[in-house]
Amino acid sequence: MRSFRFVLTPKWLAFHALTWFVLIPAFIWLGFWQRGLWKARDHAQGIVLSALAARPVALDGVDPAGHDVAQSQQWTMVSATGHYDTAHQFMVRNRSQNENPGWYVVTPLVLPDGSAVLVNQGWIQESQTSDNPLTTPPFPPVPTGTVTVTGALQPDETTATTRIRDDTSSLPTDEVALIARPDMAGRVPYRLRDGSIQLTGSSPAPLPGAAQAIPGPSYDNTMYIAYMIQWWVFALVMPFTWFKLILREADELAAAELDEDDEDYEYDEEYEGEYDEDGEYDYEDEASGDAVETDEDDLPDPDADVAVGAGAAAGAGAVAAAAGEPSA
Repeated sequence: MRSFRFVLTPKWLAFHALTWFVLIPAFIWLGFWQRGLWKARDHAQGIVLSALAARPVALDGVDPAGHDVAQSQQWTMVSATGHYDTAHQFMVRNRSQNENPGWYVVTPLVLPDGSAVLVNQGWIQESQTSDNPLTTPPFPPVPTGTVTVTGALQPDETTATTRIRDDTSSLPTDEVALIARPDMAGRVPYRLRDGSIQLTGSSPAPLPGAAQAIPGPSYDNTMYIAYMIQWWVFALVMPFTWFKLILREADELAAAELDEDDEDYEYDEEYEGEYDEDGEYDYEDEASGDAVETDEDDLPDPDADVAVGAGAAAGAGAVAAAAGEPSA
């Protein structure tokens, strides 16, 4: 019969506390934590996608000369008109697209006021440019004359935001590590506006052989949702696991107690024997089948057994005589 008295022992009380006051609350909290990450990310994604879907505004309205582009202005759609300065273009190293290594192509767009804004034309694949990835590839063509560009405004890149070490100072003049005004200002003969424009369209249209357009941001929140569900499933399963462990312990204790009772009341019939003609007590070892002779000190006295038998016979004769019957 099951007994559950063990659940009040110190070891099991600690297990109860761990289950109900630590693990289950922790699993529930972790689920809400993942839900919060998902909702916060989803909200930020909504802002970005809304900004990308908005009509472009004039660059002067959001990034005038002397203005520093804030992180909150990232992905604001802007438009600007000017002409490309192909004599001062830059290749941005260590940029990948669809897991393929390559370069970004940045060309200054000189504006009517004499300042310029950096335009990220797009991406070119490393394997399509040179057998030596350290060699600067040729610049792809860009439209000549007056050009109107549209694109997403980007703040200056930093090592903190890109995790790319800024070693521009050690690179050739037409290569940079980050798209940032401080790294390029000394390499062009005009004043640069802060930030850059990630090109999405231009008039006239990009020429054949131009850099590949950089795809807009895409988001996948499956990981956060999956982790949220996982932690809450753990919280639901834990009480059943707790109860199952208690039942298993009760069954094991009951089985152990039953085995002890069987050992206490078991009749041992391993050995059987009898006296031989010489009065020796012989028995057969059932395990091996061999005859074994025991020490007399360890066996009952056969004479005592004979005396008992004689007394029993005398008593039977007396009873028969009293009854008028002949004795045997």
